[in-house]
Amino acid sequence: MLENYEPVSVRLHRLLTNLRADGKEPRIVTVMLSAPGTDVCVFRAELWLGDQLMATGHAEEVRGQGNVNRTSHVENCETSALGRLCESYSPNPDPAKRPSREEMGKVQRMGGAPAGGSAPQAGPGDASPAQLGKIRAMSKSLGKLPPANLDGMSKREASALIEKLIAESQAASGEDPF
Repeated sequence: MLENYEPVSVRLHRLLTNLRADGKEPRIVTVMLSAPGTDVCVFRAELWLGDQLMATGHAEEVRGQGNVNRTSHVENCETSALGRLCESYSPNPDPAKRPSREEMGKVQRMGGAPAGGSAPQAGPGDASPAQLGKIRAMSKSLGKLPPANLDGMSKREASALIEKLIAESQAASGEDPF
C-alpha cells in the first residue's frame, strides 16, 4: 500500500532539518552520470558534511517508461536518487521502507505487486503473453536481459521493442533486411 511509504520531499526535509538541528551544515549535490538527452538517465545524489562524503544514492530511469517518465524522466531520476540518499544516511534504516512512495508507485504502474497485494490483471492495452515471450527469447538470444518494465508494457511498446530487437538481431548476423 502506497500510504506505507514516504514521499522523497518528506524524507529530504526531515534529513536536512535533523542535521541542521544538530548544528551541521549539510550540502547535497546531485550529478547526472548519463549523457544529457539520452533515453536512459542515471543520477547520483551525495550528502556532504564539510569535506566529508557521508552518503550517496543512485537512480536510473528510462524515458517513456510510465506516465511520469514520458515527460519528466530526468527530474524523476534526480528525485529518486535523493530518496535513496535519504534512506542511505538514515541512522535506523527500515529495509521494508527503503523504497520511497514514488518508487513504489512506479512498481504499481509497471505491473508489480504492491506489498500486501496481488499483481494487477492484464488489461486490453497490455502486451500479450506472446509478445512478452518473444521479447524474452530475443533478448536472451542477443545476450541481453529483458527490460525491467517488461511486464508493464503496452502492446504498442512491446511491438516497438520487438522491431528494435529484430533490427539488432539482423545487424548482429549481417543479414540484409531488404
